[in-house]
Amino acid sequence: MAPLLTLLSTFAVARAWTGARRHLDPTARAARVALAVMLVLTGAAHFVSTDEMARMVPPFLPGAETIVYATGVLELVAAALLLWRVARPTPWLGLALAAFFLVLLPANVYSAVEEVGLGGHGPAYLWFRVPLQALFIGWALAATGALHRRRWAVAAS
Repeated sequence: MAPLLTLLSTFAVARAWTGARRHLDPTARAARVALAVMLVLTGAAHFVSTDEMARMVPPFLPGAETIVYATGVLELVAAALLLWRVARPTPWLGLALAAFFLVLLPANVYSAVEEVGLGGHGPAYLWFRVPLQALFIGWALAATGALHRRRWAVAAS
């Protein structure tokens, strides 16, 4: 729930700030900032709650702890890239993040089915995380301009 609350609250603050400063496309810029802040929070959690997150990795994947560290690094790198390119759409990053969130989906499904997860949350919270991935995928695509670029590519053909 913390990632969702972080995403939405940061978006509200960033949208108010970017709107007041008359940036080009303040909504998309605020969405990129919010996504970056969320990724910093979740990326850092991979290093703080490593054991709990490793339990979410399906057992058929070897090296659960290594996977947790690697995905944490990827989230932090993605956050840095979003902030570095905050003034411009980055469709390639949106597509990469959408793929990343999609790859994480099996861990969320596994943790919901097996009822293993962060901090001993109940099954309802674990199942809530599954559709939440769809929100993160859509957010990443919309915030980075990947949806817009795709629409133009389809229209041009």
